[in-house]
Amino acid sequence: MTDGRASPSLVSVVIPSFNGARLLAEAVESVLAQTHPAVETIVVDDGSTDDTPALVARWGDRIRYLRQANRGVCAARNAGLAAARGVYVTFLDHDDRFTPEKLARQAAVLDAHPDAGVVYTGWRFIDAEGRPFPPVAWPRHEGDVLAELVIANFVFLGAVMVRRSLLAETGGFDEALRGAEDWELWLRLARHGARWACVDAPLFEYRLHDEQRHRRGAERRATNRIAVLRAVFADPHLPAAVRAREREAYHHAHLRAALDYWRAGERRAAGEEFHAAVLARPEIVSDAKALLEVCRLLAPPGRPHLGAMVEAWRPLTRALRVLVGDLLRRPGLEPEIARRAWAARLAVLRVTARLARKRVQALVAG
Repeated sequence: MTDGRASPSLVSVVIPSFNGARLLAEAVESVLAQTHPAVETIVVDDGSTDDTPALVARWGDRIRYLRQANRGVCAARNAGLAAARGVYVTFLDHDDRFTPEKLARQAAVLDAHPDAGVVYTGWRFIDAEGRPFPPVAWPRHEGDVLAELVIANFVFLGAVMVRRSLLAETGGFDEALRGAEDWELWLRLARHGARWACVDAPLFEYRLHDEQRHRRGAERRATNRIAVLRAVFADPHLPAAVRAREREAYHHAHLRAALDYWRAGERRAAGEEFHAAVLARPEIVSDAKALLEVCRLLAPPGRPHLGAMVEAWRPLTRALRVLVGDLLRRPGLEPEIARRAWAARLAVLRVTARLARKRVQALVAG
């Protein structure tokens, strides 16, 4: 006999791992601790040479373990997706974690809203030892998110849950991409008509640690971002509201590439990408608010944005001065940028003064 209640929807969690045994246990345990009563955990070992096989053996039949020759994280995720049996699917990198109620709250949204294809949560950052950083904000876009998503990937992969049927219709991760592959998938889903929902709570934990910085190079990320945008804007059926944001989209892609190169110590490449970013939207170079946004994007993650910018104001404003200065000294500078030179220098001074002033206020207060 039954009590007439529907069975809970099965959720598949795919965890790709390559030599990730040091942190994999935390990821798996965070899934096994979920309050949702119907979860399958799929660990895809992408040719690890560490003790991952011995580690996963301790969970026995509580997880499903797949092993393949090393083919990259996208191939590992797709292998897990192909094996998944859940109504809903989510992906968790081996160094990140879920909070216990994450899957239950996301599945409840998809159960209650058949028109929604994707649901994401908020997040918090944790350090290498799993200790939380101060709370941060996250976007809350819902419904048709394509016009927002084309500007930037506004969500972490592990925060997202998707209907498996939707992934079957649109395909999984593009295995040719190593960098921006999750953004490409979200854009494809949004272009397919998927509607998004948000669980407004920090239920995903994204770990910041030294090993992570070297996962993908700045050049590869830059190349892939532009390739992804070109594919989107090549679509003749793209909605007018999205096509109207093309300059802004390329501006953000080039700006993020510039900051990636700057972090990697590649000043010349950073300058080239910053030039491309300004060329897409020349007005931003003389806009103090826009230049403050450059500092925000360059600030260390894991802290509330203003706090991180104020604490690191010296290196951030130095980066801004160098990027803008190199741009304005560029031979053959385009007239639409050159005529804003004095206003650009003034905007840099205004940003520097604002952050310096807030730093002094913080020191006095604390």
